[in-house]
Amino acid sequence: MKGVSGWFTLKGKSVNSIAYSFHRLTGIVLLLYLIAHLSFLTSLRIGEETYTAFISITVRPETLPLDSLLFLATFYHAFNGLRVVLNEFGLLYEARKVLIYLMTLLALLFWLYSTYMMYVFLTG
Repeated sequence: MKGVSGWFTLKGKSVNSIAYSFHRLTGIVLLLYLIAHLSFLTSLRIGEETYTAFISITVRPETLPLDSLLFLATFYHAFNGLRVVLNEFGLLYEARKVLIYLMTLLALLFWLYSTYMMYVFLTG
């Protein structure tokens, strides 16, 4: 047993195991984002000025890389989760390796497009 560090040991692992490791990692990232998001929303109970101050920290060009990485984690987790569901129901199980590459490609395409749109939105 290697614990969490074993998730990222590539030697001797299949593509399916690596995809599963990234799925767990992106799940943790999304959980941390959810906690931060709920904390921001809870600041509304303190007052609108506090909420506006928190939001002004996050919505600016300097935070674009973090938002972009959040989108990458979200798209990877969503598409890989869809792959896992399909395989669990026995659908496309024979093509599971191809499906990993296809879902990763879709996640990357959605990530690039969303990052571009976010950049255009923030910079005008």
